[in-house]
Amino acid sequence: MKSMMMKSMMFAASMVAAVTTMTPIASAGDGAAAEPSIGVLVSQDEYVAGIEGSILHATVSVRDLPTDDGASIAITSYRPVKTRAAVRDAIAGKLPSVVDTVVLPSSAIPRDDSGYLELSVPIEIGVRSRANLQMSAVGLYPITIGIVVDKTVVDQIVTFVDRLPEQTSTPTQTEPLQVAVVTGLDGPIARQPDFTSTIDATALSTSTNMVTAIEDLDMTPLTVSASPQWIDALAQDEVDGVPLLERLGALQSIQFVSRPYVNVDPDQLVSTDSSDVYLAQLRRGEDALRSAIPNQDVRRETFLAQFGLSRNAATLVRDLGFRGVVLTPASQAATAEGASFLTDPSRLVRLAFGSGTIDAALADPALATTMSGGSLLGADAYLAAQHLFAELKALRTEVVARGESTSGRTVVLTTLDGSPPSPEFLTSLFTTMSTEPDIVLVTLDDAMTSTDLNSTDDGPIVLELTNTSPGASTNWTDLESNLQARIDSFAAVLPTGDVRIDMWRGLLEVIPEYSMSDDRRSEYIEAVRVAMNEIAQSISLPSSTTFTLGGRDSSIRVTLRNDSDADLTVQIRLTSSKLRFPVRNDPVVLPAGTTTAVEVSVEARSNGRFPVVMQLFTPDGSEALGPAVTFTARVNALAGLGQLVTGIALLLLISWWVHHLRSERRRRSAAVDDTATRHPSIDRSAP
Repeated sequence: MKSMMMKSMMFAASMVAAVTTMTPIASAGDGAAAEPSIGVLVSQDEYVAGIEGSILHATVSVRDLPTDDGASIAITSYRPVKTRAAVRDAIAGKLPSVVDTVVLPSSAIPRDDSGYLELSVPIEIGVRSRANLQMSAVGLYPITIGIVVDKTVVDQIVTFVDRLPEQTSTPTQTEPLQVAVVTGLDGPIARQPDFTSTIDATALSTSTNMVTAIEDLDMTPLTVSASPQWIDALAQDEVDGVPLLERLGALQSIQFVSRPYVNVDPDQLVSTDSSDVYLAQLRRGEDALRSAIPNQDVRRETFLAQFGLSRNAATLVRDLGFRGVVLTPASQAATAEGASFLTDPSRLVRLAFGSGTIDAALADPALATTMSGGSLLGADAYLAAQHLFAELKALRTEVVARGESTSGRTVVLTTLDGSPPSPEFLTSLFTTMSTEPDIVLVTLDDAMTSTDLNSTDDGPIVLELTNTSPGASTNWTDLESNLQARIDSFAAVLPTGDVRIDMWRGLLEVIPEYSMSDDRRSEYIEAVRVAMNEIAQSISLPSSTTFTLGGRDSSIRVTLRNDSDADLTVQIRLTSSKLRFPVRNDPVVLPAGTTTAVEVSVEARSNGRFPVVMQLFTPDGSEALGPAVTFTARVNALAGLGQLVTGIALLLLISWWVHHLRSERRRRSAAVDDTATRHPSIDRSAP
């Protein structure tokens, strides 16, 4: 423990130095001399022994502090505080009444090797004196450290010191309070629309510092919420990323929470009937974490909610196998109309939705505000940790003062939105909390199983969830779904294992990112479309031709050229109203950089000239590879049938003439007979 403490202090000191050097200091060229100010709190005693003359130590950085007798450091103690509200008031400058002040001349204060002021002040419990700081009562004292110039306080900070019972030099454990701290690793989207990956240098540095901080806290229960897409990007970086992940994988006592691949809002997806997108994102995120950090266990136990939960979203979370939920302050404000703020954050609440319930832990909003503020760039992380620590102790004091037990309670510490705190703040917080025996650190999973429900005489407190308004019917999820289907179809066009398929899918994996703008998302979608179109355009079809079929059953020869650098598999589809083609079109492989002649069987249905439409498709036939091309077919396949028809027509004509001649002969013969019977020489009266 002592070794871990020393490493943590060294790491915190290095970070303080970095923050201090970033603060601009006025130079002589600026005109008037800069007003002195306090930089950061480097270290302090969280406790002071209840023994007369015990020394209170603190180290601070200062800027432009004169070393003459006109400047001094004033250390003031105020009446002890007993509530969280009183702690926050003191931090905000609403301090209780003054107990005592000790003034140390600037010229008499020693400095360490870094130039920080090393403050040492004896305390007094009984008799008052000018040199000692009065702290006669046991309790949590607000302490100010201020710069005084010409009897005027020009700058000061507020911190807290716990004076122990008399004749006690170290705090003793009484009834511990569980605390679960959530940290993590995060970075900007690494995959770019041009199919490259960019590791943000600042995020990489922050992640490296975070792993170092966690290493110093090894064997300390800690929950890690790591962005899977960022971890995946680090896993592709052999120089810096892979060694960092190996260090992370070697850590013990840390718990990884299951997260979607990128930050997505389940409520948004459920409201647009896109629950399958969330499920795919969650599975991809778990796979990425397990692949990059195989030595760490990624369990789907506790869901860290960074967005509000509706009834349908909570149902989805429960159905996906999560057993409990942790609501960040941002999530609490958007869940059940913010009703969670009315409950005790150290107890669980029960979220009710139509088909069931799920229990939720509430990250403390006030402590989250301190954690987020202390994690900002340039913030005094160590001082913020002291403020959070003081409020934790006041929270425990309030519980005990009400005659209640700290058992069955857990304080969950996250930032306001669940993003990782800064490594500097995490180190400072754990260094500070390690001095308190009444704080027991646990993971989120352990917290969910050991924390009691908020209850009244009528039973557990239940928050009824409502549903949000349905999302718009047209949104990016429709585009993503259609493009995903095209990629799946194109997978059979390219050779097995072609990296382009994974590259296309990789771009689609990041577009659900909640913070991504629509314009940026369109860049990713368009990049995939263009890449697939380039594959389709690499195949050249004959521009124009005429096929001549000389028989009923024949074939059409089609010449295709593949100008890409990979073999492509396609389906050729021919259609015509006068020709019959095979019902099944087997895929055809077009070797890279060559021209391929393909013969397609055809059955002629009639003679003549008519159009034939040819188009290429993916092997499954679902996606067209470019526009259709129209050719001309000339069919002479039915010549024998024409001769038969002509013969039949001639026979019919001959039959007609024979019939006509016979009829004419009969008519003429009948006419002759009739003329003969009407001649005058014939005696018609003869018997």
